[in-house]
Amino acid sequence: MTSEGVEKVLKISAGAALALVILGAVLQRLGWLPFPLAFYIFGLGLLLCALLALFTMGSVFRRLARKQAYRTQLNIGFLTTVPVALVLITVGIDGFKAPPIHDISTDVHDPPRFQFAQAQRRKGDNSLDYGGEELAKQQAKAYPDLKTVYLPGTKEQGLALVRGTVEGLGWKVLGEDIDAGLLEAADTTPLMGFTDDVVIRVRALNDGVLIDLRSVSRVGISDLGANARRIRRFVQELKLRY
Repeated sequence: MTSEGVEKVLKISAGAALALVILGAVLQRLGWLPFPLAFYIFGLGLLLCALLALFTMGSVFRRLARKQAYRTQLNIGFLTTVPVALVLITVGIDGFKAPPIHDISTDVHDPPRFQFAQAQRRKGDNSLDYGGEELAKQQAKAYPDLKTVYLPGTKEQGLALVRGTVEGLGWKVLGEDIDAGLLEAADTTPLMGFTDDVVIRVRALNDGVLIDLRSVSRVGISDLGANARRIRRFVQELKLRY
């Protein structure tokens, strides 16, 4: 095959790979396809992008050594690297090391329970029932830093602080039970638009409050560390607002 023919094949392949990535992400966000199918489309496109990026960048170096034109290969390599880089930046190296769990809580012995989120979930979504001791062990090993937050103040002050933090982070409030000290919200991931549910519990203790969070993915087996990152972000914002 001539070099012009190779370039044409690369352009078509890159276009198809990028189209699959965009199509998978859009279909997932709009909910027009079941999660597994939309995710497989996205994943296939991402895999093709990674392979094309490696191939074209290798081709660039070969052409440089031979003093041949390489602009087309460089452009294709750049375009196919972008979605791969976005995923790596969003998930992070630690995300790919995360255990295959999707239910994370700051209190694994008495995790907060949902009251409102179930009404938002579809048939086939992950259960909101806590996974028990085995889940707690996996979380403790992967995220030992996630603990109950203690802050001085009244329960009412704690709930107000929690509400302000949720709103500041842009989460959608699903419901609130003031008597039980519970607030539930939903957060959407930036890339694929996965919606995860969060319940926050505030309990009085002496002159302060205990604040616990639990974040559960609606779909998927592994959350790639998303729920732990969400809890850390909330706690950081909470303490900044205190």
